[in-house]
Amino acid sequence: LLLLLRPELKDTDIPHRTKIREQIITSWKEHYKVLKGDLAVSLGRISFTADIWSDGNRKPYLAITSHWIAR
Repeated sequence: LLLLLRPELKDTDIPHRTKIREQIITSWKEHYKVLKGDLAVSLGRISFTADIWSDGNRKPYLAITSHWIAR
């Protein structure tokens, strides 16, 4: 569809779903390292909260948040 709407695009300009997935996983791994380091040097305790709910189609969701004081 994008190729039809924008003739200047080439097929190689649009990343494949596997490439996007790979980039998301790489980005998450980098963020995870930073987060792990931040939590390791946090002052005091780390507080967690969680919430569980479902949408109108009964699809379940879980949200977890944490709070800490960084140095």
